[in-house]
Amino acid sequence: MPATGNKPYHPLSLSIRIHADGFSFFVCDPQTSSLVRGEHFRCTESVPLAQQLMQELTRPDYFNRQIDQAYVLICSPSTHVPLEEFHRDEAAAFYAFTFAQKDMSTLRVAYTIQPQLESVELYAIPKDIEEAILQFYPTARFFASRAMLMERLLHFDADDDSLSKRLYLCPEQGGFSLFAFNNGHLQVANSFSAPTLPDAIYYALNIWQTMGFQARVDRLIICSSVPQEELRKALAEYILHVDLLSDEDLFPRSPLTREKEVPADLKALLLNRL
Repeated sequence: MPATGNKPYHPLSLSIRIHADGFSFFVCDPQTSSLVRGEHFRCTESVPLAQQLMQELTRPDYFNRQIDQAYVLICSPSTHVPLEEFHRDEAAAFYAFTFAQKDMSTLRVAYTIQPQLESVELYAIPKDIEEAILQFYPTARFFASRAMLMERLLHFDADDDSLSKRLYLCPEQGGFSLFAFNNGHLQVANSFSAPTLPDAIYYALNIWQTMGFQARVDRLIICSSVPQEELRKALAEYILHVDLLSDEDLFPRSPLTREKEVPADLKALLLNRL
């Protein structure tokens, strides 16, 4: 990697988050779990995303001798398979069957094994994106966005000693993900598109009812770093206990908690894996 002068060597990590609208770069200090630099890039019609990614990676801010490891967070559609039923050689076929509209020739199906949840998350990495990143960082490690967040929520859920059941609602770009755990095991994981507030309410209440949650006893927890008061009030008309789980609650005593531009799934990746 190119040298950046006579500064003393202090290893940093680069996290690349690939999402629906483009990608983001975050340079972090693993020793202090603090953010050094963050930047967001929106995709354009004139330049393919992989080409734009390569252009930005050539900058010394993101390709230099201080960065000794790269992590890639993929925010793509995913599905889950029970760990005991997972077979590596069937992963691609299972994913293609689940997401039949996808052009599988452009994707590599990857997986994240979650032994604590007894589950495996299958997700897809665009091949051109993967090739672009590996040209600069051959040892880059790829992770599924929701898998990282689920691991963090599992630890939070295990620390809650109340007897009520909890359904976690996590806002995403253009929709939400829902998670529930039962005695340390994954009970439900689902994602849905919700362009309007009524859509979000409908899908959340549908899962709530399907899973047999009780409106006066159990809790629906909205996981968000930004206020979700409109959504909370709307759901509170049907569910007695609707709470907001902030990043400060989910990631206590971490410098990254104060970084509002770092999304929760990336905070989970950095704190779970580094």
